[in-house]
Amino acid sequence: MKMTYSEAVDYIINVPRFNKYIDQKHKANVTLTALMDRLDNPHLRVKAIHVAGTNGKGSTVQLIKNILVESGYKVGCFVSPHLIKINERISVWSSLDSALEDTYISDEDFLEAFMTVERAYNHIKEQGLPSLTFFEYVFAIATVYFADKNLDYCIYETGLGGRLDATNILIPEISVITSIGLDHMKLLGDTIEQIAGEKAGIIKPGVAVVYNTGDEVADKVISQQAMKLNSSEYNVAKAQYIINDFTPYTIDFSCSNSYYIYQHINISSLGVYQVSNALTAIEACNNLPGVSVPISEDVIRSACGKFFWQGRMERLDDNLILDGAHNLDAIIPFTKSVKALCRDTGVNILFAVADDKNYEDMIKYLCENLKLNNVYVTSIISDRKVLSEEVAEIFSKYMNFELCKPQSAHIFFDNDLKKAFTIAYNRAREAGEILFCVGSLYLIGSIKELYMEELKDD
Repeated sequence: MKMTYSEAVDYIINVPRFNKYIDQKHKANVTLTALMDRLDNPHLRVKAIHVAGTNGKGSTVQLIKNILVESGYKVGCFVSPHLIKINERISVWSSLDSALEDTYISDEDFLEAFMTVERAYNHIKEQGLPSLTFFEYVFAIATVYFADKNLDYCIYETGLGGRLDATNILIPEISVITSIGLDHMKLLGDTIEQIAGEKAGIIKPGVAVVYNTGDEVADKVISQQAMKLNSSEYNVAKAQYIINDFTPYTIDFSCSNSYYIYQHINISSLGVYQVSNALTAIEACNNLPGVSVPISEDVIRSACGKFFWQGRMERLDDNLILDGAHNLDAIIPFTKSVKALCRDTGVNILFAVADDKNYEDMIKYLCENLKLNNVYVTSIISDRKVLSEEVAEIFSKYMNFELCKPQSAHIFFDNDLKKAFTIAYNRAREAGEILFCVGSLYLIGSIKELYMEELKDD
């Protein structure tokens, strides 16, 4: 069946996110494995780097990519979620000077790879296997696309967890595990130990693992799994680092361990948490088979200086910063970044959240740790939205302010995302202040789209 690009995207977007069962007969990724066999295993044709974690994995992917590209390699990246267009999930880099849009898979190539996957999928449907999921579809499209691009490395970010994730059919050159916290607990477990066990599921026998979980319990779980599989392990927590300076646009840091030292590295980010991600990326690249190490300080400096990752303390203009922090473990470093940037001045935030998050704890932390001038609450455009009235009540509880009329309120709420953002942004501009948008990547994607369409260069 012939399709257009738009029809293919609509089809994939409406594919269920999960298989309805995993049992003794149908193991995780059984359908994807059969599909990959039919496609002649495109995921095994390019050297892979596999990245899992609760927070920070997308940023770490970008930093690893930057280091490798600056070292002269051609690199593919598979990430999630996309903020505006599904093509953002699949990109190829041979230069960090390329326009971001030029690195994404084109509509034509996306459609071609989709049709290749669909033809193969039609051949295996008769086997009575569970249906292919949304994420499996996009992962398969990425592997087909990457296989013909003459790449040196592909970096794959897990979608959810690790052990049962579609990407776990990879046999990587190195595994990387970033910060671990309590998120997606209905699916991954309700303790750090359980969640770390799911993330540690990406470790393969004899394949080195670099990890920077930020939690001693998680570290122990990963270390035990690495030992069990005879995999070399590198705990980034053992690296030494200091933050030398923090500006409105960059962070200057130095780091060292027993075999490298990098002095006064500037990372182009406002997020203090990106230093931790940079340390993880540096350690991963310095332990990647086939890469000449230690990587030069000039390469590290250039790679960090050109860092960019959408929706992570992303500054769209002087009055607008976006951050996709969507759980408590991400809100904590977001708050530290805001305090470092704003010092003692008041803070304005626009907040929206998905219903599967522990958003009361997120709100409580924001209220107790930031001097909030104005809070604007809205709803994400999703069936997982939480109504703004409910969220505003929680802010009111912890700020001790009465909800009142918009023109005089400390807390303003409206389920119309465009209306709430427009009011919040215009007020911030008029006051010469910054509006921070936080709580959900759905929110960040919608705001970026609104900003690019209506407000940029206004």
